[in-house]
Amino acid sequence: MSAKKPGKSMMLRMIDLVEHWGNKLPHPFWLFCFLIIAVSLLSAGLQISGVSVTKPETQILKTDHGGQRIDGMSFAVGEPFEPFTIDLEAASHSSRLANLFVEIHRDGRKLFDEPMERDQLKAFEVSADRFPVLTPGEGYVIRFVSRSQTVTPRSLLSREGLNWFVLSMVKNFAHFEPLGLVLVMLMGVAVAEGAGLIPTVMRSIALSVPTMLIIPVLFALAACGNIGSDAGIVVIPPLAAAIFRQLGKSPIAGLLVGYVGATAGFTANILPAGTDVLAMSLTNAATGGNPEVNVFSNWYFMVVSVVFLALVGTFVTRRYVLPRFEVTGKQEAVQIENITPRERKAMLWALAAVVGAVGVWLITIIPENGLLRNPDPNPALVWRSNFFKGLVPILFTLFVVGGVVYGKLAGTIKRADDVVGYMADSMKRMGGYIVLILVISQFTEMFQFARLDEMIAVSGANLLRAVGMEQFPIPFFVAFIIIIAVANLFMGSASAKWAIFAPIFVPMFMTLGYHPAFTQLLYRLGDSITNCVSPLYPFFPVLLGWIAEIDKSKAKVGTVLSYLVPYANFLFWGWILMLIIWYLIGLPVGPDSPIHLAG
Repeated sequence: MSAKKPGKSMMLRMIDLVEHWGNKLPHPFWLFCFLIIAVSLLSAGLQISGVSVTKPETQILKTDHGGQRIDGMSFAVGEPFEPFTIDLEAASHSSRLANLFVEIHRDGRKLFDEPMERDQLKAFEVSADRFPVLTPGEGYVIRFVSRSQTVTPRSLLSREGLNWFVLSMVKNFAHFEPLGLVLVMLMGVAVAEGAGLIPTVMRSIALSVPTMLIIPVLFALAACGNIGSDAGIVVIPPLAAAIFRQLGKSPIAGLLVGYVGATAGFTANILPAGTDVLAMSLTNAATGGNPEVNVFSNWYFMVVSVVFLALVGTFVTRRYVLPRFEVTGKQEAVQIENITPRERKAMLWALAAVVGAVGVWLITIIPENGLLRNPDPNPALVWRSNFFKGLVPILFTLFVVGGVVYGKLAGTIKRADDVVGYMADSMKRMGGYIVLILVISQFTEMFQFARLDEMIAVSGANLLRAVGMEQFPIPFFVAFIIIIAVANLFMGSASAKWAIFAPIFVPMFMTLGYHPAFTQLLYRLGDSITNCVSPLYPFFPVLLGWIAEIDKSKAKVGTVLSYLVPYANFLFWGWILMLIIWYLIGLPVGPDSPIHLAG
């Protein structure tokens, strides 16, 4: 009698279910078409039903007065009155701050109340001319308030909605940010790959780095790649696929490693990135700058998370992903060819050229008067410089410079038109992706036009309030992270979500005694976990396109999600456990960023 085969683990059964039901979904193009119809009908139904949600009032300026934290800033009027300026630079960058008013109070009575523009927060002057109600010898409180707003759905099937659609459809497609990022970045990568630089570098890495370290190193590099915001998602996966191919492993597994590391790694980095600047400005807008968080406010946790992501990602890749490719028997180990002297010389000169180009670009950001540096002298705002906002064009030039130098020395580029040919060939492979973007861009913009994104976010916050979760710290943290993770399935923009959640949750957590840097960290955890498994994430179709180039049979939504779900599952529980341990020990999450507010 043969031995009974052991049953599958719960994780493997879940993977099978995801693949089975996921593959019953239609092609992503038609899936988004159905979602567009659903959003249109839902927006119309919600408008007819009169459903609405209310965004709470936000006090933008909070200060300490007499040992107590008050809304606004107290000041006394002398004789003569010396004008002074209030700088709320961070709050002025929050595009979701609306319905703004400036108020003057004395002895609990409101003496002045006037609407104001958001740009005025950058440098608001308080003077006797500006506020004639001020009397010498009296004390006052000035407040800046983003008043509560009722958010109602807008029907896409109404006159307003249809007019918006016909006027915006082409713009939605042409201005869809991931489209330009992907196409520009891939043209640069295509030059370096077509000339042979990337394959040679990948062979060099595969020959020199111990095999057991390659996967964790790739996860760490992908996580740190978010210093260029979305650029890391475009660059790292193809490079990881090239390395896996050189190792004789499935390049699809390499794509998954790079994609998960870059998308889930928005809460992991060894340096602050553009996402830190955006999060910081929105958090400070919600606190009124007291206390003020900085770009390093989550740095300790982020650095540890790089190691965490590398370890967990490596475990999932080896335990659940690679075996699924190896059983097919299609990927056989290959002997990696040694690098010839000519290739080595060309590679070294190409890398030297890239280093030189990097040096030239750094001249635009390191000096205080650098051409691409933020003119504000505040060091914390250097990350808001156009250098970091424009990393994709910068990276494009680095790949082109490296590819051209390598190609000339290695003999793979014989004439200038070869460079154009490499770029054109890369665009031919992106036809399917461009078609997908036509419907994805419409869905994204329609969802926001209908205000469903804001309604989901505010409703989630109200739900946590209604069940009283804030009385149970750890379950409250977990529930908050889950709310963010679910919202992230529908809203891909991290800054847009935090602009909605920060004014609600930052004050709530502060009332309970938690530092805003800790609240910001909880948000970033929830935002990172589901990035890799959301079919609505703007770069998910890019992953499908990359996989289709290698094996069309595996480029199905269900199959790809079945590869990604184990990563999201282990990252969720792992990050939750790491957070709980961090919280119980009481470690700060960054410099001057404790978990609890000072008593």
